Amino acid sequence: MMQDEPQLSRSSVATRKEAWSKAELLDLVTRSAGATMAVIDRHLVMIYVNEEYARWFEMSPAQLVGKTLVDVYGEQDCARFMPFVERVLRGERVQYQRMLRTPYGFDEWRAICLTPWHNSQGAIDGFITTALDVHELQVTMNALRAANQRLSSHMENSPLAVLEMDHKLQLLHCSQRAVQLMGWLHVAGLEGRLLTDLLDPAAMDDNSLQQALQRLQLGEESQNRAETSFVRSDGTEVHCEWFNSALTDGEGQVTSIMALVQDVSAKMQIARQQHYLANHDSLTGLLNRAAFQGRLEKSLVQARHSKGSVALLFIDLDGFKRVNDAEGHRAGDEVLRIVAQRIASTVRAGDTMARLGGDEFLVMLDQEVTRDVTDTIGHRIIEALHLPMTVDGRDLRIGASIGVAMHPPMEGDIDALMNRADQAMYSAKRAGKGRLHYAQTA
Repeated sequence: MMQDEPQLSRSSVATRKEAWSKAELLDLVTRSAGATMAVIDRHLVMIYVNEEYARWFEMSPAQLVGKTLVDVYGEQDCARFMPFVERVLRGERVQYQRMLRTPYGFDEWRAICLTPWHNSQGAIDGFITTALDVHELQVTMNALRAANQRLSSHMENSPLAVLEMDHKLQLLHCSQRAVQLMGWLHVAGLEGRLLTDLLDPAAMDDNSLQQALQRLQLGEESQNRAETSFVRSDGTEVHCEWFNSALTDGEGQVTSIMALVQDVSAKMQIARQQHYLANHDSLTGLLNRAAFQGRLEKSLVQARHSKGSVALLFIDLDGFKRVNDAEGHRAGDEVLRIVAQRIASTVRAGDTMARLGGDEFLVMLDQEVTRDVTDTIGHRIIEALHLPMTVDGRDLRIGASIGVAMHPPMEGDIDALMNRADQAMYSAKRAGKGRLHYAQTA
């Protein structure tokens, strides 16, 4: 401080603060927070919105004030969040997450906070709504902390885990949600410990998080994302998305790093289920045609490189239509499930099975493929499918005819190989069914 600069006493600073108008304070908070903010009355009419809020609707604040939530969002969208509005109007402070389309045309998750608005008599006149995306929460956290002393409560109540570290990645703050998510026993004793020590490298699927944090430490990035997958000590597999940001001083040196961690295990589970459904037959659980052809293509490429062999067994059930027509589709579906189980019990661990649809099945052999192996597995399948199948207390009988095509000597083309196996299967049926027939090379 310069010698001739006037020094302000505490009383003079307090006098200055008292001189600030409420409008000036509101403008300071709403402009610097980086959040969308609005005040809604009990009739769901907007009586105040900040510029950030209006920008999402490509309007000015003046154009939104006086409109209802239904006017702005529509009845269908309002129905989704009205349960939260009803809770806040009963006096409850509500936080939740919602996927929204940004003004830039992409979707993102936003953390939304609804706070009751009490009048001087304590009655609820409406509520205040604020919304932040994860990036904004990181960048503006310090500003929000200064503007709202209840920020620590927000952090603890957030569904995101909060981790604050110094430039060495030593923990400065850890929310209870982080303790739960990471599977740590308790918050006590975590402060001052290195995050890299707390996250067991042996339990992590890769080191992408460590690399992301290192880039922040070196000043190469100011914020980044990372995904981790690890197994907690209780055996639970956890998938997390990390949103990391670095705070620098006036000289550009990193002073602290903050990570907001979201548990995306449920999303990963859904993604896995969708991937499974996209590649498997819903009735039998075997691979579908597209997935099988992908496996077959890889095996043929490998066979060409290693001079190996691939055998394709095309299986068509004998007498299935009769059973399906006489017993009904429910019984027919159960027969198909039993067929899949019996085929699985006859092949080897590394062999590949699929259902093409209807009563057609495929088996690919690409390990230790010989004529003896193919004969053995093919006849095992025929024998297994010839045995009675008990469905709803009744013994049903079907059979199977199998056509086999092998590469080499046949060309290693998917369509050609499948067509030759299909033709060989029809030859087996014409020869009397319930038998194995090989495609001829000529």
